[in-house]
Amino acid sequence: MITHIGTITREVRSTQQYRCVGCGAEMTAVLGNIKAHHFRHSGETCSWESYLHKLGKQIIKQRFDGSPTFNVKFYSHNSCPHLAQCGIRRHHVWKRCTPGTPIELRTVNLKESYDTCQLEVTYRSFRADLMLTHSKYPERPPTFLEIAVTHQCDQNKINSGIRIIELDVQTELDLIQEITENVGNLVPQKINTYPTKYVSAIRFYNFKRTYQPTYALDRFSLFVDDEGEYGAELRHEVGSCHEAQFAHQDDSYLEVMLPTEFNQQKKLGSLGIALSIQEGFHIKNCHWCSLYNHCKIIVDRMKVVDPSSGKYRVVEKRVFNKSIPESEIDRWLLARNCDKFHPSVREAQQKINLFQNFPYIKWKKGR
Repeated sequence: MITHIGTITREVRSTQQYRCVGCGAEMTAVLGNIKAHHFRHSGETCSWESYLHKLGKQIIKQRFDGSPTFNVKFYSHNSCPHLAQCGIRRHHVWKRCTPGTPIELRTVNLKESYDTCQLEVTYRSFRADLMLTHSKYPERPPTFLEIAVTHQCDQNKINSGIRIIELDVQTELDLIQEITENVGNLVPQKINTYPTKYVSAIRFYNFKRTYQPTYALDRFSLFVDDEGEYGAELRHEVGSCHEAQFAHQDDSYLEVMLPTEFNQQKKLGSLGIALSIQEGFHIKNCHWCSLYNHCKIIVDRMKVVDPSSGKYRVVEKRVFNKSIPESEIDRWLLARNCDKFHPSVREAQQKINLFQNFPYIKWKKGR
């Protein structure tokens, strides 16, 4: 088990023994008040290269084994056939499909492909510092993780076609950084300047450099019901961005589509209604009435005896519409039967403004 110097106190130090990752010799935890806390060999100092190389393999293995995700980032060509026509990309800032360039920094969770990280394994006559495989699918091509302190991968290993991630390691800090490609033909010029004094190089070899990203979409649909009134429907994950934005329901008058990951708080319904009002559809729902905040409705009627006349009269109990839980009232039906309903265009525009940075697509029949 690797111990970080920052976790050691003077009390703990006196009860524990520490050994060098590189040579196995005994180490002393130095916890002074002037110099940074560090480990020191009790006897002869071993090779710095050997130490970093062994430490690197152990830390990377711990990172893989100890987390449900193991994300790496590398540059690829976006080969989506709909890239030029994509409504999300064309009309909004969509971080995954950046306008103006088909080269994107792609994030891949290697834990989705592998569940095992082995140290010092030979595969096809090549020795890997660490090799990722899957226990249930041993035939799946592995990925090598190589720790380069002074010696980088030789050309034969690179030409083998095996997927390789090579991390240049000069200090312990290089082992805890994000694994993001920063050297290579596809890396943007402003980034492709590593290694520097502060950040070491990370190279990716033999990874597939073209991909077609697909993202699930949620959809809002506006339709006319059997009574001739507008109604709305929300559907979750109606399809991928390749399909849903080009295939529309026959009875829809307006559709709004939003990547599912942006609809975690279930706000697509509000955006859809707001855009429908903006497009001139006469939507009737209490929430979207300009009088909603001041509206009182009858919730009960009682007959009482008037003490002055002795006759019965009807007393109505009224409460604010907005105080009634959504589960206890149908605000679509209530608005349809209300002769004072007036759509709030201002409220609709304010709602739309809240979504200005969301990558949604709006489609209107006949447009």
